[in-house]
Amino acid sequence: MLRVYASFISITVIVFSIGISNLYARVEQESDPNAYYENFEEFVKIVKEIQDKYVNKVGLEDLMKNAYKGMLVGLDPYSQFIDSESLVELRIETEGEFSGLGIEVIMKDGYLTVLTPIIDTPAFRAGMLIGDKIIKIDGYSTKNITIRETVKLLRGEANTKVTLTVLHEGETEPVDIVIERARIRVKSVRGARFVDEDNKIGYMAISNFQENTVRDMDKAIKNLEKQGLESLILDLRFNPGGLLNVAKDMGDKFIKKGMIVSTRGRHKSQEHEYKAHRSGTYSDFPLIILVNKGSASASEIVAGAVKDHKRGILVGTTTFGKGSVQTLIPIENRDSALKLTTAKYYTPSGVLIEEKGIEPDEKVELTRDELKELHAHLSRIHATDILTENGKKSDEKENKTEFVDVQLARAIDILKSKDSYAQIIGNE
Repeated sequence: MLRVYASFISITVIVFSIGISNLYARVEQESDPNAYYENFEEFVKIVKEIQDKYVNKVGLEDLMKNAYKGMLVGLDPYSQFIDSESLVELRIETEGEFSGLGIEVIMKDGYLTVLTPIIDTPAFRAGMLIGDKIIKIDGYSTKNITIRETVKLLRGEANTKVTLTVLHEGETEPVDIVIERARIRVKSVRGARFVDEDNKIGYMAISNFQENTVRDMDKAIKNLEKQGLESLILDLRFNPGGLLNVAKDMGDKFIKKGMIVSTRGRHKSQEHEYKAHRSGTYSDFPLIILVNKGSASASEIVAGAVKDHKRGILVGTTTFGKGSVQTLIPIENRDSALKLTTAKYYTPSGVLIEEKGIEPDEKVELTRDELKELHAHLSRIHATDILTENGKKSDEKENKTEFVDVQLARAIDILKSKDSYAQIIGNE
């Protein structure tokens, strides 16, 4: 699976009913009409020359699709032309079930780069890491590849294999990683439990933001509250994001009033303020959110809102910095669309998320080896079906190691001391 949102790429997809004709109208109003039409004349000439003289016969429809893709690739890593086949795949991705590998990727500095592997997926268990550059897919070079082309190469029937040639961050020699595709059912809320029974410190991990995430989180928190929940650790590490409305609703659960996130673009239609409502807000228990470089988009919206409102503490490392809004613009009379960056996210205090990310209140860095160990640890504790080599379910106790999740441990230490929590959050 490849998630392309900055929904779950994740790419956070907001659907606005904007006709493409309106977009053209704006361009004509803001541009010199003569220059506008001269450029289109040049474009038509180039198309004709290709059709007349290229070594192979090229259909007009294919030429136009490639032209659209090229225009959008030149804008930013997230804007795309989506044909009818890819549009169906994009809709499937938001439902949280598909066949594939389980990695979120973007084009970064010309390389196909892993934003984050999603917990409890084949890619995560195979050792794919944040920042990995995918050089080849089954020997096919990924140079100048589009995200949707990547989706087609990585997707496939469950139980089939794909070989990724990967350059790990900080290393000089690429390695081949063979991953077996699987039918992926993304469970967005994982591992809800107490990590400190004496102090009733609850924990849950959110893998992504999909339609049922807030509902599932509600159930988990209510169950923990029945058992005496006193404080909560919300793990958003390796969470590439998801749907904007779900991020807004999650932020609303923790924040009683005020701004959750705002968006700003070139036009008034892209300026929105999403505010909290007192009704349905959780009780004011101490809250810590774990974040890292794999926390992007919707994760950053929730983390930024909690931090700015001093509702909780962020522990870990700086988030990814995916703070742009993609609008899905249907192309009239065609079963295709533009996914176009139309605005950027801002935290309640006005901080731009894009390319900067959200800084944690308490920084806990990991070495490369520690990050790999964290991968293995989370793969085990969040696995839905842990198997031995003989194909039998293993006893989780037998798989336990002495690995210590230092970011989680630091969060627990802070919550065990009311003074430490108050000092860091600034409520002394």
